[in-house]
Amino acid sequence: MNGKEKGQRVRYLPWKCMVVVSLLLLVLAACSVPKNVTIEVDGKSQVVETEAERVRQVLSEVEVALGDLDRVEPDLWESVQEGLEIRVIRVQEEREVEVQKIPFERRVIEDETLEVGESRLVQEGAEGEEEVVYLVTSEDGEEVTRKVVARRVVLEPVPEVKLVGAKGLLPSIPVSGTIAYISYGNAWVMRHESGQKRPLTVSGDLDGRVFALSPDGTRLLFNRTTGSALNSLWMVSTVVVGDEPRPLGIEGVRYAEWSSDGNKIAYSTAEKTEGAPGWKARNDLWIASLEGEKEEVLPPSSGGIYGWWGTNFAWSPEGSLFAYADADEVGVIDASTGDRSLLLSFAPYYTYAEWVWVPTLSWSPDSLFLVTTAHHISDEERFDLWVLGVDGKVQVRLVPEVGIWTSSRWSSGDSILFGQAESPDRSQESRYLLHAVDRDGSNEERLFPPEGEEGLVVEELVPWVWSPWGGEIIVVKEGNLHLLDLESGSWKQLTIDGGASQPRWARQ
Repeated sequence: MNGKEKGQRVRYLPWKCMVVVSLLLLVLAACSVPKNVTIEVDGKSQVVETEAERVRQVLSEVEVALGDLDRVEPDLWESVQEGLEIRVIRVQEEREVEVQKIPFERRVIEDETLEVGESRLVQEGAEGEEEVVYLVTSEDGEEVTRKVVARRVVLEPVPEVKLVGAKGLLPSIPVSGTIAYISYGNAWVMRHESGQKRPLTVSGDLDGRVFALSPDGTRLLFNRTTGSALNSLWMVSTVVVGDEPRPLGIEGVRYAEWSSDGNKIAYSTAEKTEGAPGWKARNDLWIASLEGEKEEVLPPSSGGIYGWWGTNFAWSPEGSLFAYADADEVGVIDASTGDRSLLLSFAPYYTYAEWVWVPTLSWSPDSLFLVTTAHHISDEERFDLWVLGVDGKVQVRLVPEVGIWTSSRWSSGDSILFGQAESPDRSQESRYLLHAVDRDGSNEERLFPPEGEEGLVVEELVPWVWSPWGGEIIVVKEGNLHLLDLESGSWKQLTIDGGASQPRWARQ
């Protein structure tokens, strides 16, 4: 570095320093200039003098505490200018519970025992009650929003049920034995002829999970959606006119069935849950007498795959075995020991929804075979009809690609009733044709509906039932029961109200 360069630096350095110092002094002078600002908080307004740079600092100086939800206008990080107006908005959130009335439903049911033009009120309606929880947001004491965050039904509404005369609108058909069915949440029964049907319940709260007619046709098991539990198990006489249904003291029943002699019942339970599907299965299994004595066959467990949905059970006619079906297997359970024997395994069907497909089960009259459905070992929507020997020696794919809702039923003889999907690759939405086939796979034939008519819309697990003698079938079509005579091929309509489902048929 030469002398000239040194000299230049000596001359310029003091000048630059003076500029920097001057700028710093100006900034400091500007920051220290007091400013008058107005603060509005808690309904009061005050003017304060401050040298703070940010709104947050001003509030700290005057000791204004902010709650977690409070808002400030302008925002806390905004610069403070002369004449600035700062507003603190006190925000509060509170939960309020309001009890609201739930209107009751009015149901009108056509009754073929009443003359046309007659009517009879069988149940008065009553409003229910619902607790509605609101989240209420207030600003400076004034409500600004009210949002529903929870609902809970504390009292179910009772529907009004009115029967109106329909006598003569539908011909009365002779029937054998006892036929029971559900219509608009109530149990109905008919004997001797279809025109003499009558309701067994009028509460309108049958949930349909259990609907079992005793083998002799004199008693009916069913579930009611009452109380805080998932449901409760009840029984009513089908022969005593006006008999009041009575509770059996068992709650949360997912499955129940009579023994073949009608002296005991088997059942499995579930607990009510808030999330879908509304229950969690315990996968237990009990045998109980009508006097209340209970015997545990299976203790509660988490179950297999999709165990929260629950296992399907079916009691063998001779009483020593239970068939079981999960989402991926079918087998039998020894009623005395609870030991399981696997008969058939298959790939579970992924519904990608809040429900699970589990096969239905039906025993042969001799308790040696089961008819059921199994999913193809693939991701496709394809299902086959199988016959399985309970000794494990017989596994026969009886009919391929029948559909997801095939609902097979064994007759009192060698015939098997099943639904055949018109579109097996889309069987969830498909209509179904009712077919019958012999236990060896021979003599398959279409039974219902007649050629040229549309197939059945299957909206329940088993929308058809054999007569106890095997020569007739009851089918649910468009909400009404139809009686099909296999010998003549004729079919006749039994109900007219459009709400029938789950037919059951007993010999007496």
